[in-house]
Amino acid sequence: MPTVVVTGASRGIGLEFVRQYLEDGWTVHAGARDLAGSGMLKALACDRLHVHALDLRNRDQIAALGQLLSGQPVDVLINNAGLWFGDDEAMGRCSDDAWIEEFEVHVFAVMAMTEALVENISASENRLIVNISSGNGSFGWEAKATDYPYNSTKAALNMLTWGLSLDLADRGISVLAFTPGFVATDMTDHASDLKPSESVAGMREMIAEAGLEQSGSFRRYNREAMPW
Repeated sequence: MPTVVVTGASRGIGLEFVRQYLEDGWTVHAGARDLAGSGMLKALACDRLHVHALDLRNRDQIAALGQLLSGQPVDVLINNAGLWFGDDEAMGRCSDDAWIEEFEVHVFAVMAMTEALVENISASENRLIVNISSGNGSFGWEAKATDYPYNSTKAALNMLTWGLSLDLADRGISVLAFTPGFVATDMTDHASDLKPSESVAGMREMIAEAGLEQSGSFRRYNREAMPW
């Protein structure tokens, strides 16, 4: 059976990826920063769900996951974990710590996860990396311009996605960036009619169809092509 690794899996979009892949019979390795606060994730417990302590600011935990999965094919890596500090991202309110933390999670950790699992992905049948980005990281998309750390780090994630798509093509690995849309999650205070189930279902359809010809692309959950 195929295997997927999902970061930021304790709630929201990540939790929905876990739920839907389990329903389809996949083996799921779910990473969560706070295992004590991952009750909804633990409620999905079955023999195909493996929950891991995975604070993406902690490189030792990323390395430990790579060692644990050594020799096991990973069909899909979904780099989903994200941070957003709301009004504290505006000019005059944005701390250096916020900038650093968002770069650590949105960019540095994505590269670290890719490096830790690239051999596993290369050994799989599907060979796919999915980076959950945002329209806020697009230069051609109308977004709230003053979310400075979030927008900047998602733009950096898009560049990382494009670079990895070129770097890993000769290994048969596809690398995609998706924006899930403005989804009703804790991060957005549920201020949206778009449910995680709808967004994730759309992204999973594209994942199921993905190949090298789609590698390096940036799309919304509804298949709309996004400008970089």
